[in-house]
Amino acid sequence: MRVFTTNKTTVIDNDTTVVDLAAGFDLATISVSNERLHSDNLSVMYDKALKTKKPEDAARYVKMKQRYLDHCRNRDELGNRYE
Repeated sequence: MRVFTTNKTTVIDNDTTVVDLAAGFDLATISVSNERLHSDNLSVMYDKALKTKKPEDAARYVKMKQRYLDHCRNRDELGNRYE
């Protein structure tokens, strides 16, 4: 997994193995709203999903990834300082 920002756009790539594990899993059943929104937490979720190979863990990572990217877009592109 790699996180970087270029031209006011944050990108997360090299995570296809974990994203593919979540394919077919109903993401609506997963909530990450109580998780602290931080790149370290995202990394921990990625590592856990890669280690366990469980679709539930991969789905948690995918939901957190989307939440993190939404936050970064809000910050980078829209100029808002808070989520």
